Amino acid sequence: MSKIILDFGSGNTCKNDHTYIKYMYDRLKEIDHNIHDITIKWQLFERAGGNISLNSTSFDYAYKYGNELGYKVTASVFDKNSLDFLLKYDVSFVKIANNRFLDYLIPFIPEAIPVYISSSTPLWLPECKKRKNIKHLWCVSQYPADKKDYLAMNLKFGCCLSDHTIDFDLYKTLLPSVIEWHYKLKNSTGLDAGEFARTPEQLAEIL
Repeated sequence: MSKIILDFGSGNTCKNDHTYIKYMYDRLKEIDHNIHDITIKWQLFERAGGNISLNSTSFDYAYKYGNELGYKVTASVFDKNSLDFLLKYDVSFVKIANNRFLDYLIPFIPEAIPVYISSSTPLWLPECKKRKNIKHLWCVSQYPADKKDYLAMNLKFGCCLSDHTIDFDLYKTLLPSVIEWHYKLKNSTGLDAGEFARTPEQLAEIL
């Protein structure tokens, strides 16, 4: 059974509204019957183009409420200050996005904490070879992405995926050991709420 990572995004989807954050969790909990291993992952950055940053109070609320519901909560980090902030919490892993300019953050992550790295190519950094707790998530950074672009990488059955396609075909084909999907609600808006993101209604198909 796959370990599932659900990317709740930055402030783009929740707009730093704690009521909406709660609703995002509550809708997931309605269709999640505690059979799957699900981690909630947010995105932390100080600035990133037209994206809305998730502020510290919103992440704190999201972390605590997620824990109350029984979910592990962590984040992707896009700068050193955001990493330092995340490391104040007890997280099961830290995520590095498919942007090799962010790999400089890896040595600042304590070796006891697993690191998940999205990449469309094999990981080559010496740091990745040295550390035993780095997991490679194969990723196509198109939003949405095409299944054939993932399969062109000759991925193996049971690999680890960050899936940006619009359906569950890739998941059903490869049955990954770890799968990451973006998550949204039916009424979500913003840059993280495209057709590549899964709604609770869609996730109910596999949960």
